[in-house]
Amino acid sequence: MDKAPMPYKAKLTATQSWADIPTCASAGLPVDYLMLRGIFMPPGVTPEQVAFYTGLFKKLTALPEWKEFMDKGAFNTTALAGAEFVDWLGKNEQMHRVLMREAGFLAQ
Repeated sequence: MDKAPMPYKAKLTATQSWADIPTCASAGLPVDYLMLRGIFMPPGVTPEQVAFYTGLFKKLTALPEWKEFMDKGAFNTTALAGAEFVDWLGKNEQMHRVLMREAGFLAQ
């Protein structure tokens, strides 16, 4: 859940866009969550392999087709890579573990 309304201004109905939808916080719900959508590599890959795919995805996200896909899906465009992504994962692992357990998604 973002702290600000979605930035997509294109109208989805005659009068409203994604940007017109209130945030959970503005609706009085104390929710703060960013959905994990990540691409992972197996252990033991070389720095060159990481650099190749990081560069590939950077080029991909610069394409007009990618921007259109993100707009149509109203996706958050936050992108993290390398150490920054690993750091985010480390900080959020416990929160995700609790959420998954509470939702019944973890094996007992």
